[in-house]
Amino acid sequence: MKAEIIAVGTEILLGEIVNTNATYLSQVLTELGFDLYHQQVVGDNEARLLSSIDEASSRADLVVLCGGLGPTEDDLTKQTVAKYVDSELMYDEVALKHVTDYFVYSDRPMTENNKQQALTIKGATTIQNPAGLACGLLIEKEKTHFLLLPGPPREMKKMVEVGVLSLLSQLLPNKTKLVSRYLRFMGIGESLLVTELSELIEAQTNPTIAPYAKSNEVMLRIAAKCEKESEGYALLDSIEEKIKVKVGEYFYGYGENLTIEETVISLLSEKNKTLAIIETTTGGLCQSRLSKVVDSAKVFAGGRVLYSDEAICSYLETEDKRVYTEETTRLLAQKIKEEMKTTYGLCVMVVDESHATSYFPKGTILLSLVVGDKTYFDKMIINRDFEYVKDGAVKHSLNYLRKLVIKK
Repeated sequence: MKAEIIAVGTEILLGEIVNTNATYLSQVLTELGFDLYHQQVVGDNEARLLSSIDEASSRADLVVLCGGLGPTEDDLTKQTVAKYVDSELMYDEVALKHVTDYFVYSDRPMTENNKQQALTIKGATTIQNPAGLACGLLIEKEKTHFLLLPGPPREMKKMVEVGVLSLLSQLLPNKTKLVSRYLRFMGIGESLLVTELSELIEAQTNPTIAPYAKSNEVMLRIAAKCEKESEGYALLDSIEEKIKVKVGEYFYGYGENLTIEETVISLLSEKNKTLAIIETTTGGLCQSRLSKVVDSAKVFAGGRVLYSDEAICSYLETEDKRVYTEETTRLLAQKIKEEMKTTYGLCVMVVDESHATSYFPKGTILLSLVVGDKTYFDKMIINRDFEYVKDGAVKHSLNYLRKLVIKK
């Protein structure tokens, strides 16, 4: 079955707010088994909204309208849909009591226009709002269903979770559902990853493979349509195995929102190992990200940020002003490990414009890792803006650590 999303609101159309609702709803509808081929954004104008509804109705079994259910004059979605389906507006008594009780409890006067949020359409199924005031609804006309949801993301998501998912499952049952999995890769760019997987991508039918370029990493979403989840996961397992045969060396974990710092903290905890870090021009970015991971203090002891050349020389007790060198990186990693008494000592340095040389040009990442009596060194160059380079330095350093921890 086909679904289409219409985001209603001039503020979205003008770019004043980001349309995050469409992203969320697309994922939800896809997982339910709907096919999505179009999305629309329309301002708070009845004529244009009617046109958008008519267009969407000609090609979708479900039209989801998000926004325009509030109390102001430009909130026109319910009124417009009522006109399109040739039905009248009426108050939902449960929703009206919810609105009234809210103002009584808040000890605030309720203006007459707030009752508008309790309007539904005659013949519709009203969807109560567990996180706000404006109710939603589901109504059908000529085999097309119209689902109206509030615009504020928190309200919309809560309404979907509490009422909409089960409602759609009952009224619009799909034989097929979609199961998906996210694979994350680092150390390979999107273009090379796609090239390595070109045969699999060109031959894809079910499951499908979709690459997403992220900052200094790449994510693949593999998805399978199925009637039973077990069948879908079997399809995902099969395609994942083929993917890893080709690019498995770059794979570091699963999850749409997984981070390399979460992966590293989990791995160190599993191995009962500890880590200390020293940074220069990354300004503590690596340590900051690690500290945000739950329970990171159990394995991440802390570290230092030495920003100036003088601070680096003082810390190493040297007068050699050439601080952005392989030797310095190794010494810093060794000293922070000894100072913090940890299993691993990691040094992260990025050559900025003031330290660039012909050997280490701007954007060169220098990293050193010490474990036991062994010191490892690596370098790479990222020719992008400096914020992107710093992000790359953090991610690639932690990934370097991850691979070493696995080997040990």
